[in-house]
Amino acid sequence: MLRRLVPATAAAVLLLAGVTGCSAQQSAAADCEPRLKPGVLSDTVTVQGAFGEAPQVSVPKQTEILTSQRTVVESAEDRTDVASEGSLVGVNMAFFDSASGNQLYASPGFSQAKGSPEFLMIDRKNSNPLSEAVRCTSPGDRVVLAMSPKESAQLGAQLRSTSTAPIVGVIDTVSAGPLTARGSVRGLPSGYPAVVTNEKGRPGVVLPPRDAPAGTSSAVRIAGDGAKVAASDNVIAQVLSVGWDGQEQTNSWDTGVMALGAEDQVAQSGFTFRGELTGKTVGSQVVVIDRPQGGDARVVVVDIVGVG
Repeated sequence: MLRRLVPATAAAVLLLAGVTGCSAQQSAAADCEPRLKPGVLSDTVTVQGAFGEAPQVSVPKQTEILTSQRTVVESAEDRTDVASEGSLVGVNMAFFDSASGNQLYASPGFSQAKGSPEFLMIDRKNSNPLSEAVRCTSPGDRVVLAMSPKESAQLGAQLRSTSTAPIVGVIDTVSAGPLTARGSVRGLPSGYPAVVTNEKGRPGVVLPPRDAPAGTSSAVRIAGDGAKVAASDNVIAQVLSVGWDGQEQTNSWDTGVMALGAEDQVAQSGFTFRGELTGKTVGSQVVVIDRPQGGDARVVVVDIVGVG
């Protein structure tokens, strides 16, 4: 599976709410400038099948290109959300050998009725043709990507293809959102630490002057309006973990967005708080007081940015 989770350190996104947030999204959509342009190959690929359906392609013969190209072949009417710099983009992708037309890869989401998307992150400092193909797209957009010889060879090696022909991709943008929680802010219950966020959405924790409570509990500080997290979902998140002694343990804001896995993977991953995220919604910030049996207490602030 082609997972792309690029480090988040260069992808600061303003955390805005309500009308201001909507205006910022619309401004980002208007200002967004794709880095890949349409070209002779991407423009002439014929795609059968609608957005969300497994695509079939017809590729013109003996078309040579020097640089990667992308063409939007299906556009969504709703441009509220836009995949701009720093966005985490849920996608379904299929890749084809342009010479033979043979399919080299297809995301599970194309063949499963409720298949989860894969993820790309748009980051100018760590750009690649897949993420650049969906820059400035909105959920519901379908693009054709025609990759340069060098980039085709690199992807072809991953897909175990020996062809030297350009690789053509069809990519559906399923979701697009920032790497921070977004939604209405709620107060935390009595006894919880104070959590604050800066203008970039990065959280900080102020611990109360009392002993940690027993057991594990959680509360939603920012209520997102995305999909509800299921026990079987792989949660993509920003995570800040601080011991009750004030020592920072984990900070994905410095190391890169994290995949927390599903509930049944907790024993392997060590994310004992994972169950507290089930039933919460994408876009939410969840504050967990986690005290594993026999372990030390900690506070975990989780921004749920995607499920896959």
